[in-house]
Amino acid sequence: MECPRCGKTLDPADHGGLVCDGEVFCEGCHRYDRRLLESLPWEEIIRWNQRICQAFGYPPPALAMEESPPLVEGPFDFLEDKKLLMAEADHREGSIVLFSSGLRLATLCHELAHLMTGQDHTEAWAWTFARLAAWVKENLPPDRYTAGFSVNLLDSFGD
Repeated sequence: MECPRCGKTLDPADHGGLVCDGEVFCEGCHRYDRRLLESLPWEEIIRWNQRICQAFGYPPPALAMEESPPLVEGPFDFLEDKKLLMAEADHREGSIVLFSSGLRLATLCHELAHLMTGQDHTEAWAWTFARLAAWVKENLPPDRYTAGFSVNLLDSFGD
């Protein structure tokens, strides 16, 4: 698997270094749309779960929300690299637990890709995640921050 822009070899197991958005890119060549990374209300996550699954012909998994687990558990854990856990997919139960830090569309797509493929961080998972993220991005409302504003200067001067 290679980044389509720079040719870098990609390892799906190193999923933090991937950007799955239509294609699978390295993190240096592509960024997620800001709207995929924004924190959303729980009710919106539930609606998107249903919409995504319907669009891809997959039964919507049960979703649960929990507070994020603590980052430091032992007295010397601060010496190790830590990652913030945002969600977990349970393949056996066909469910997803989203922690408060993971109420984002990118996280939902990431976990849905696990359930839809039945795989961990594999190439099939990465491509499924990429397709889901691209579909969500196409179905988001316009970005109010980057859409820009049209101004008619002549109207401002009364001409």
